[in-house]
Amino acid sequence: MKVPPGPRGLEVLRFFGRSSDRNPLTFLRDTARRYGPISYFRILHKHVYVIDDADLVKEVLVTQQHGFERDTGATLLRELLGDALITREEPLHRERRRVLQPAFHREQIAHYAEIMSAESARFADEWTNDETINVREEMRRLTLAIAGNALFGTDCRESADEVSAVLQRVTAKTRWVAPLMILLEPFFLAYRRRFPKAPSIIFGQERAQLEAIISPILEQRRGGGTKDILSLILNARNEEDAPLTDDEVRNEIVTFMLAGHETTATALTWTLYLLAQNPSVAECFYQELDMVLGAEPARLEDVPRLPYASAVFQEGMRLYPPALAFARKAIQAVELAGYVIPRGASVFVSPYITQRNPRYFIDPEQFRPERWLHSEAPAKFAYFPFGGGAKMCIGESFARLEGVLALTNLGRKWRISCSNGDSIAIGVGMLLRPDRAILLQVSERTHAGQEAPSL
Repeated sequence: MKVPPGPRGLEVLRFFGRSSDRNPLTFLRDTARRYGPISYFRILHKHVYVIDDADLVKEVLVTQQHGFERDTGATLLRELLGDALITREEPLHRERRRVLQPAFHREQIAHYAEIMSAESARFADEWTNDETINVREEMRRLTLAIAGNALFGTDCRESADEVSAVLQRVTAKTRWVAPLMILLEPFFLAYRRRFPKAPSIIFGQERAQLEAIISPILEQRRGGGTKDILSLILNARNEEDAPLTDDEVRNEIVTFMLAGHETTATALTWTLYLLAQNPSVAECFYQELDMVLGAEPARLEDVPRLPYASAVFQEGMRLYPPALAFARKAIQAVELAGYVIPRGASVFVSPYITQRNPRYFIDPEQFRPERWLHSEAPAKFAYFPFGGGAKMCIGESFARLEGVLALTNLGRKWRISCSNGDSIAIGVGMLLRPDRAILLQVSERTHAGQEAPSL
């Protein structure tokens, strides 16, 4: 079988590394840069293809998407989330998505925007001048409060610390297990086939704690008639036209509780860090906020008048998209770039890798929000932080709007500066999390400057 170029022999073992310069992400990035738009390596029985080309990403996620299913990452997620929207395959995924889609229609997003604005403005009032914050923990608290009120119609602020502690344990376990999933996946699949209802071997304790948090919310909201996620789940019917089982309900709620805040918290964490590291960009950002908002909180109608702030968040997600990669497994032989991808092979498309490709972005390692204002848009799938195709993130519009409103309402009141002396690297895991706490100092801003930013 003809295969693309790629690393061979002992070089492949870098995939299992855990240091900042030797981990799955840096191995995949180096492989893509060295060997071209499509590369290949093998780990024991597993054939792995790495894609770093916008047209080929579109082939995998859209044009030939029905030739693939979710790969090893979904197997690991299923151990925590169970059978839910982001772990399902077609046609079950399509049916569940159809049920939940009304929660993200335009009129609902407008309603959510009011909550995003109010929560982020309230949150900004809780910081104190010259305080040093752990920005990732703070963004987790903020986005959980927004997700709780918007998606579940309940105040989750009291549960924020408990959810954060559970996520820390999940992250610590994932750090060890995720790189090994290529080898361990057959074991997990066999275990789940034999014991479909059994607790997770890895995340059993964490799942139980999350269920304990959501149980009071469920009891309070059963029978509701609104169009938020929780009401839609509670009133949904499955493929047999029967109400969702208790397990199905809990799976979806745990999924949206975690996915609805953790990915946006990660994106905001990196964006605030980048602003702190780039004072000239931050000044343009603050000037726009002063000119458009003054001392007033940002609301939905203000977003079109905040192009630089929107570009800041977009550029933050270009450099640090929350998801490491979207892995797909070929369910049939698929042709890509003249190569035949055999059935069962894994294909990695990585926003982090392709969104830093110099073929698509000038000075790709630089934080330059103005690139989204003054240059032509890149190729369609040179930028894909939310994936693409039928399995594209259902909450994309929610997350984009939340990111901009949260960022502007925090920046309206606070100037961000770095407290960490050293640069922050990317940690090992399924999300592009920092390898250690990012400590930022917040200083209260005045709103004297009213001139347009120099972009």
